[in-house]
Amino acid sequence: MGRALGPLLAAAALAVLPGVLRAQDTTEAEEPPSHWSLDLPVRGYGISVGNSARFAGLRINWEDDGLDRISGINITLWRPGKVITGTVTGLGVGVAGPAASDLHGLMIGLGGVLAEHAVRGVAVGGLGIVSQGRIDGISVAGLGVVAQGALRGISLSGLGVVSQGGLTGVSASGLGVVSQGPMAGISLAGLGVVSQGSMAGLAVSGLGTVSQGGLKGVSVSGLASVAQGDMWGAHVAGIAVVAQGDLRGLAAGGIATVTQGALSGIAVGGVAVVAQGGTRGFTVAGLAVVTGALAKGLTVAGYRVRSPRVSGITIAGINLKTEGMSGLSVSAFNQIRGLQAGISIGLLNFARRLQGIQIGLLNIARNNPPPFQVLPILNAHFD
Repeated sequence: MGRALGPLLAAAALAVLPGVLRAQDTTEAEEPPSHWSLDLPVRGYGISVGNSARFAGLRINWEDDGLDRISGINITLWRPGKVITGTVTGLGVGVAGPAASDLHGLMIGLGGVLAEHAVRGVAVGGLGIVSQGRIDGISVAGLGVVAQGALRGISLSGLGVVSQGGLTGVSASGLGVVSQGPMAGISLAGLGVVSQGSMAGLAVSGLGTVSQGGLKGVSVSGLASVAQGDMWGAHVAGIAVVAQGDLRGLAAGGIATVTQGALSGIAVGGVAVVAQGGTRGFTVAGLAVVTGALAKGLTVAGYRVRSPRVSGITIAGINLKTEGMSGLSVSAFNQIRGLQAGISIGLLNFARRLQGIQIGLLNIARNNPPPFQVLPILNAHFD
């Protein structure tokens, strides 16, 4: 999901939004821009009507082309020309949208806001806000906010927020929030929150939260929360919480909670909890808890607990299968193929080596001498 959504949003926004703001006609030879203007300056400030390259004050122009430096209020009545350069500082207003190499201040465009290098301040675009470099500040767009560099601040859009650098701050969109670098802060999306780097903070998505690095903080996803690294904090998903590294904190998946590493804290799976690196803490699953290493703490499963070793309190509705147990185990069939050190309670209890007590209809302790290897109700062995 992360590999598909990020490039899709970035490509769509970068292809469409700049085209809305400016014309791209590569079949005609480019001519130098005309800088004709009528200026009424007073002590270096005043009013300029036309395509002045440098001015401070109120500037009104039809089409900005080849700017150098404009300070004050810049009003552009049409879309930018072919040569997008210069810096606009102050208030920029445009029908199609303000456009320059650098935009600093408050920028408002009916079509959008376009910068070749950076947008800093507050930007409002009817369709989109696009920077070939970075965006810093507050960005509000009807369609998308897109930065090929870093994006920092508050970004709100109807379709997507996309950063090809890092993303830091508060981001909310109807479709997706995507960063091809690290992501930190608060991200809210109707479809997905995706980071191709690490992710830290709060992420809420209707479909999925995906981090191709570590995921630290809080994630709430309608479908799945997935990290290709470690996952720390509190993570809740309608179907699954999945970490390819360690998972620490609170994890709750409507169907499953899965980690390729160790799991510590509170883990809940509607059907299963699977941890290749073992569990520590409180682990509960509607059907099964399966680990590749020690399951320690309170472990509860409606059907089966399967682990190389269990320690603490283990409750399985039908079957506990382990090589070694210490503590208390309660199951219809306690199948301990190694050492049991503690108490097992069930219909059938089996231990290859018993150091404790078995309570059930039938109790088997292979290290007891005959005829005490198989006893009803109670069996025990203490060295």
